[in-house]
Amino acid sequence: MAWSCVSVASGVVALRAGAALAVALGWSAAAFAQAQPIGETAVARNQVTGSQPARSLEVGADVFRNEQVRTGADSQAKLVFLDDTNISIGPQSTVTLDRFVYAGDSSAQAMSVNFARGAFRFATGASEKRAYQLRTPIATIGVRGTILDIRSEAGRTTVVLVEGQAQVCASSAKARSAGGGRPCRELLNPGDAVVVTTSGLAGRPAGAGGWSFAATCASAAGLCAATRYAARTPADFAAALCGR
Repeated sequence: MAWSCVSVASGVVALRAGAALAVALGWSAAAFAQAQPIGETAVARNQVTGSQPARSLEVGADVFRNEQVRTGADSQAKLVFLDDTNISIGPQSTVTLDRFVYAGDSSAQAMSVNFARGAFRFATGASEKRAYQLRTPIATIGVRGTILDIRSEAGRTTVVLVEGQAQVCASSAKARSAGGGRPCRELLNPGDAVVVTTSGLAGRPAGAGGWSFAATCASAAGLCAATRYAARTPADFAAALCGR
């Protein structure tokens, strides 16, 4: 089934088999894009909720752009996206799936995730590494084929490299001023870690111990195992192609 993208006054919509279905139904581009699944729930233990619409997330439930996913106490979740990116979520955590634009049948052109609060493990999928835009309230993270453990707390972010390489930058105005620009730290070896605060960065050498998501991995079956997007079809990517 062929799909194409066209520009209209309200944005971009997807047309199926060349028919202006979205326009005929009176959908805006934003509403159409919002309705396209960007992934699914692979693990849901105890209290896991989504926001698009407000609901409990069970295993197999779709997730969408701008979805905010929350876990309660003693709760865990894992989300798997169309390109096989995995996000594992610890208890009492909140993550927002800001922006997902798929550019082909196996990769994302842009993927923006906000780790607002809590503990996470992030594993890249098939997309180009420059497509990933990872943020916490006080840090930005660039990845290069990577598995990362991320803990986001009030005024503090900890990032631990599990595999690959990453760059972590402080984003607060105070940290940029103190660092004479945009202070960043390269994580190059497994176990390398950095702590970001509103004042700047503090590093930790490989193997020095400290927090990681590893202790959470055993709390739910499959939470940290690599998982592929089971429901993927060519139409999934074609429908997501036009989203912003």
